[in-house]
Amino acid sequence: MAILRTVLDRAGVGALGVLDSEIDVPVLTGAQRQGDVIVLSRPQLAPATTPLPASGVQVVRAEASSNTHTLHSWDGTCFFDADPTGGDAGLTLGTLTVPDGASAYLVHTEEHGANGIGPGTYELRRQREFAGEWRRVAD
Repeated sequence: MAILRTVLDRAGVGALGVLDSEIDVPVLTGAQRQGDVIVLSRPQLAPATTPLPASGVQVVRAEASSNTHTLHSWDGTCFFDADPTGGDAGLTLGTLTVPDGASAYLVHTEEHGANGIGPGTYELRRQREFAGEWRRVAD
């Protein structure tokens, strides 16, 4: 388990004024959500094969602001294969694989802080809403 300030500093975000930066960031292996991104355990998927770079990977860049969701790993090599097609509903961001002994962190630059992700294979997806028509939620 890491402290939020440490995760944000390593991600290059710094402590956020609206959050308690001294809270623990638990590393979980089940489904979790961060704003308009959901992380779903998908052990049946083929493992991702593209190593996460030391600088992390941007999985969502908000259209209307500087809020982004980025994936990072500092305690072992994790893998993320982006899905440029978005899958059948246009909501799939990609597949994340976290090997045994490693963890990944999904970091949000503004109000959501960080989520710790433990060993397993996961699907990252966007949220959608109905506003006269189906559309992705704009963060």
